[in-house]
Amino acid sequence: MCPACYLNGFLFLIFGASGAAIATNPWVIALAIILTLAGFYWMWRAWKRRSPGKIMQNIRTTIIFLLVFGAGFITASYATHEYFKNLYFQQTTIDDLK
Repeated sequence: MCPACYLNGFLFLIFGASGAAIATNPWVIALAIILTLAGFYWMWRAWKRRSPGKIMQNIRTTIIFLLVFGAGFITASYATHEYFKNLYFQQTTIDDLK
């Protein structure tokens, strides 16, 4: 089994489908189609590499890869999103300085 193949396919499908959903430019639509086709290719590749009899090991490995991806995504969104910056930094006003 190829857990990274599933993850790659999933990401390509997400970006391709979301690009196709919001696109009005023909170049963006073409890119969305290419990303979606790449996602289907990676999913097919992952399905082709499956190994019979090792289903629990495959599920465990896939869950570990998804948890690592999720941790990275949450860390990146926390570090770059303005909502968290405004929520946790103290706001100082002139009245506080008097």
